[in-house]
Amino acid sequence: MRRAGLIKPLLRINNNKSRIWRENYATQVDTNLAECTLDPKEYVDFKRQLRQINLPHKDGHTCLQLECRLCERNRPTPAPATGFQKSTDHGGLLAYVNKRTGAFMCPNCDVKTSLANALAAYQLSPPVGYKRQPQRQPLYESRFPHLIDVTQEACEALGIKGLKEAAHLTAIGAQWEPQKQLLHFRLRNASQQVVGEKVLYLEDRREETFQGSSSSGLLIHGAGNKTKAILVSNLLDFIVLATQNIETHCIVCLPYELNMLPQECLPGLERFKELVFWLHYDASHSWDAARAFALKMDERRCLLIRPTETEPAPHLALRRRLNLRHIVAKATPVRHKAITTFGAMRNDILSELQNIEKVNGVKWKRFPVLNKLLKGHRRGELTILTGPTGSGKTTFMSEYSLDLAMQGVSTLWGSFEIRNTRLAATLLRQYVGYPLDDRLQEFNHWAEEFERLPLYFMTFHGQQPLKPVLEAIEHASYVHDVMHVIIDNLQFMMGVSTYRGDKFWEQDAIIAAFRGFATKHNVHVTLVMHPRKERQEDELTTSSVFGTAKATQEADNVLIIQDKRLTSVRGKKYLQIAKNRYCGDLGIMPLEFDKDALSYSTQVQNAKRRREQREKTATTEASSM
Repeated sequence: MRRAGLIKPLLRINNNKSRIWRENYATQVDTNLAECTLDPKEYVDFKRQLRQINLPHKDGHTCLQLECRLCERNRPTPAPATGFQKSTDHGGLLAYVNKRTGAFMCPNCDVKTSLANALAAYQLSPPVGYKRQPQRQPLYESRFPHLIDVTQEACEALGIKGLKEAAHLTAIGAQWEPQKQLLHFRLRNASQQVVGEKVLYLEDRREETFQGSSSSGLLIHGAGNKTKAILVSNLLDFIVLATQNIETHCIVCLPYELNMLPQECLPGLERFKELVFWLHYDASHSWDAARAFALKMDERRCLLIRPTETEPAPHLALRRRLNLRHIVAKATPVRHKAITTFGAMRNDILSELQNIEKVNGVKWKRFPVLNKLLKGHRRGELTILTGPTGSGKTTFMSEYSLDLAMQGVSTLWGSFEIRNTRLAATLLRQYVGYPLDDRLQEFNHWAEEFERLPLYFMTFHGQQPLKPVLEAIEHASYVHDVMHVIIDNLQFMMGVSTYRGDKFWEQDAIIAAFRGFATKHNVHVTLVMHPRKERQEDELTTSSVFGTAKATQEADNVLIIQDKRLTSVRGKKYLQIAKNRYCGDLGIMPLEFDKDALSYSTQVQNAKRRREQREKTATTEASSM
């Protein structure tokens, strides 16, 4: 009786949803999956309802698998309550519900919506005469209409050791585009429908991925009955492994290298019980990508081949005549329950020593002094930035984050003090290097370029409690693979929680939460904080950060903006690195502000002076003629 009492109210509510959902079916399926969120209780209730209506389902590694009631071929007839008889034998008739976000995806009928929207279809049988809206065919149209079978000339130009016959490339799904001199591969979803394409230009070995805005697929080679797979990040490694005929593993190429892994790709990996990451780390910000992706794919089934001189990326291993199968056999779990001996850490230490520049993190291009002191920007750290009121903390942090975003570091801004439109305008001006007020004709050009940067903004403004902010950040790290989170500023999250009455205790709890999030999710968190009220003539120190000592104790880096221009005739403004847990180097970086570019970078200012000098010279030459 108690169980029925829990279920009936849900069914009564969803009966109304069912009618509304079916009447507006065509509009409901286009929900943006990036906006889907899932309450754990809602997910548990949904599974309970599936059992109530005797619909078989299976808990996968990342998704709940169940029969799709939205496919026209799947009739909503009662199914046996035991087992999972509707399996992959039925092609794409399975739907997937992401266990983290609640996104409902059916790769067969191309439905993508939230769990709340899809739930109604599992409550009532379709009304008389109801027919699902026909899907658009095909799901994706190629940008390359002149594809042919791979030629022998293309095979030789690829230059892979031991690959001498074009038929081997054709066998793994490759096609040739003779005009643009590129190899072409189709990306498919979990029901094997083409949803995109990935190409390799032979001239410069550059890769590009093209997919629809709401779809994302994988490139998989291997028999469908294999339960193990090797994940690679580029087409060159995919070709090497796929043509080696490794009997035990499928070969999977990720769509966007190590930059991001859309949640639409996860259903395609559900059938694998073991995933081996064998990645090519070509950029410092991708160093921790394997661990970040493993968290998304269920790290219990993930193994990692750590990059060392004896275990390089597949194409390098083949060039050095190393045994690829032996390297695969040496893969170790990403997740260790406990590391108690040096032997357990030995490979990790060797890998770091042989890739020290990548381990140091992403280098700043606008602030070379920071590279010298901090060595780079690393994931999993907590940074605190403080400085007097009006000293330019937000302006500096916006340029600091812009520099990293231009190098592929996906960034989430939480600006509680300044509205997002103003912040985005500041970032755009720093990106362009001059104000666009009197050059409005250039706005569309620069806006389109700026829009390609991996920058995201939280919509919170003013005082916000901790819980919704952390939920938004966790969602962004999962869906958008965010690597850097900025909170500006921490004081706006105080005074609205259960710790009311003790502000120091409240601040310590907030900092502990962000410290834990940075470590658990391997995301760099930067907190902008106000200092205590000090005398103007005194320099700020780590003890000047507002609150208790916990803030600076938990932080890996403490950056302080010192502004002595108001207290001394020759006073300067500079950034002080007051704490550096990674390497211990401390020092200062002078801050000279360019008002037109809103920039503290000497590189930007020098480039501006050179540009103005060239324009002046050109004007002088033109007038003399």
